[in-house]
Amino acid sequence: MSIRGMNNNKGSASIEAAITFPLFLFAMLFFIYLANIYSVKAAIYEGAVETTEYMAEYAYLTDSFEEAAVADYPMAMLKFDEYLDSKSLVDKYVVGGVNGVSFLGSVFPDDEGYINLEVTYYIHLDIPFMGGFKQRCTEHIRQKAYLGRDGYIGSDEDDDEDRYVYVAKNGVVYHESRNCTYLKPSVSAVSIGNAAGYRPCEYCGKDCGSVVYITSEGECYHSRQNCSRLKRTVERKKLSEVSLPPCSKCGN
Repeated sequence: MSIRGMNNNKGSASIEAAITFPLFLFAMLFFIYLANIYSVKAAIYEGAVETTEYMAEYAYLTDSFEEAAVADYPMAMLKFDEYLDSKSLVDKYVVGGVNGVSFLGSVFPDDEGYINLEVTYYIHLDIPFMGGFKQRCTEHIRQKAYLGRDGYIGSDEDDDEDRYVYVAKNGVVYHESRNCTYLKPSVSAVSIGNAAGYRPCEYCGKDCGSVVYITSEGECYHSRQNCSRLKRTVERKKLSEVSLPPCSKCGN
């Protein structure tokens, strides 16, 4: 091959690299943005579901004391802020951050005895060379409110065995309240050297410093005390489907 031919091949390779490398970087950046957006949407949805569960129980107070109903919306926003994970990502990708998540249009409860949580927020992205764009996202979560036997529409047809209770994964009792302290595991802060036998959490374990968080029943250590994986997995079931005794704290 002549020297001129070799130089031409090198020149072609340089041009291809100059074109391919920016495209590769753009694709990687796109997938990073996409993963973060899905994380934000999942965190908001999970926080909204837990807020709905809380409001289903809180509805008992507002049904008993009508003047307490004015606090429904602020209470829902307060509990959502408490349950929300990945707040730094939400602040980064949601217009207005956590305060940009709106529950306007929600009903606590409606005429049929259901909590209807309407969630609205806007995702914004600033992509290099393409500018920014904004997308509206919505979620609708509906759950039966716990109003007691007389509070349910059609409660004459329901018996005591059809009320909902809460059961933790591998639990030995059922719970009347989702907020029973026995459903909230005791979290301990230990040095990472004392976390032998625990594996890193797949969600937050890579960011650990010298102090990590563990539970006696768990298998992972966590970098954040509010990691969603530190919460016990709780199912909502009808009492007729459960063959466990009641919790000594909330089951009486």
